[in-house]
Amino acid sequence: MASSVSDVGNPQKGGKKSKDKNKELSVLVDDRLVEINDSIITLTGRVDEMEKRIEEFKSEGDVEELRGEMQVAVNSMAANVTKDVQALRASQDAYKAEMEAYKAKVEALANQLQVCMATMAKLSNGGLG
Repeated sequence: MASSVSDVGNPQKGGKKSKDKNKELSVLVDDRLVEINDSIITLTGRVDEMEKRIEEFKSEGDVEELRGEMQVAVNSMAANVTKDVQALRASQDAYKAEMEAYKAKVEALANQLQVCMATMAKLSNGGLG
């Protein structure tokens, strides 16, 4: 027999639901990190473009206009990255709270199982007395 009844949902053995939740959390975190990395790549691309334009404007003498454009682009990307990081932290906190609730439920079920097993042992030994 591969597993016993007491192994199902045992936090020490690692239940399937717990592993699935961890995988889901991992996928969500990975997805959010990909979004943040994409934002950083986009920002880097914009900065590179702005640096090229700086050189052009230096030769033309209109650096202040470029500086304003760069500041708007940097502020926009920084706001997006900040928003993404805050959302990631909020979802991570929510998942942590959910995992703690699941842990409490598993502990309660384990306690109930122990009571049931003790009762069954008493019954199989000839009674409750």
